[in-house]
Amino acid sequence: MRRTLATLALTALAALAPAAVSAFPEDGRPVTIIVPFSAGGTTDVSARLLAEFLEPELGVPVVVVNRPGATTQIGNAELARSEPDGHTLALASLPSLAMTYLDEERQAPYDRESFTPIAHYISGANLLAVLAGSPFEDVNDLVAAAKESPRTVRMGTVGLMSNGHLPGVALEEETGAEFAFVHFDGAAPLVTALLAGDVDVAINGTQTTIPHIDAGAMRAIGFFGARRTAFLPELPTIREQGIDLSAPSSFAVIGPAGMDPAVVEELSAVVGAVIARDAFQERLTALSLESEYMDPAELEAFWSDFDARQARLIALVREEQ
Repeated sequence: MRRTLATLALTALAALAPAAVSAFPEDGRPVTIIVPFSAGGTTDVSARLLAEFLEPELGVPVVVVNRPGATTQIGNAELARSEPDGHTLALASLPSLAMTYLDEERQAPYDRESFTPIAHYISGANLLAVLAGSPFEDVNDLVAAAKESPRTVRMGTVGLMSNGHLPGVALEEETGAEFAFVHFDGAAPLVTALLAGDVDVAINGTQTTIPHIDAGAMRAIGFFGARRTAFLPELPTIREQGIDLSAPSSFAVIGPAGMDPAVVEELSAVVGAVIARDAFQERLTALSLESEYMDPAELEAFWSDFDARQARLIALVREEQ
C-alpha cells in the first residue's frame, strides 16, 4: 500500500512539474535560413556569410535556401508556416517583407504577428547606379530627365514595393519626377539588366554594385543613406544633393511565430557574438556591407517604427495604380 501511494505521489509531482525544454539545436539536424530572393544578391550573400560563421557556433549544419518569387512572398510564406523550433529561420529584408503584409491587395497568408524577431544584422542604404557612359552625372540630372519626359527613364528595382522600389517612390514624391519602374526578383537579375542597358538606372545595394563600379562598368550618382557610405566616401547622399530624402534598409534574422523565448535569446546571442568578431567584420567589409546588431526587443521596436513609415509609401504606390 505504501509503495502504491509513493508511486502515485511521484506521478502527481511529475505531472505538476514544467515540461522539459527540448535541447536546441537538435544533434545533427540542420538549421535552414530562407532567403526570399534569387542567389547572388545582397540578402543571399550576407546570409551565406552569416551561415558560415553560425555553423561552428551551433554545432550543426546551417543551410541557406533561396525561395524567390512574388516579391519575397513565397519565401516569407514558407517561413510563416514552418515549425517554430528554431531550425527554420529567414534573413528578412526590410521593407520588402513589410510590404507584403502592409499592402492589403497582396493578400499575404501571414501578417506581422506571423514572425518572431531574433536579431538585426545589417544596416545600410541603396545606391543610385548608372552605366559608366550614362548622361546622368548626379541625382538632379536624373530627376530633371524624368520630369521633362515622365515615365520614360527606366528605373530598375529588386521588386515591387521592395527596399529598392519604395525609395524610388519617395524620390518621386519629393521631387515631382515620374519614373518607369522595372522590377526584378533580386539584385543579381537587376545588375544584369543594368549592364545590358535594359534599364537606365538601378536602385541597388552596395554589395552587388560596388564591384561593377570598381571595374569601371558602372557609376554611383547618389546614396540613400542619412550619411555617406564608408565604401564610397566621395559619393554625396541624396540629401547632400539638395533633395530632402533618406531611405535606410535593413536585414534581420527572424523566425516563425511561437518560438520558445529561450531559443530566440540563444540564437540572438550567437548572431551578436558572430557579428562582433574581427574575422567576420573583415569579411563583411570586403562585401561592402555594414553590420548593426539589435537584440529581439530592440528589433521589435525598430520593426514597428519601420512599418509605420513604409505604410505611407505603399499607400502612394496604390494611389498611382
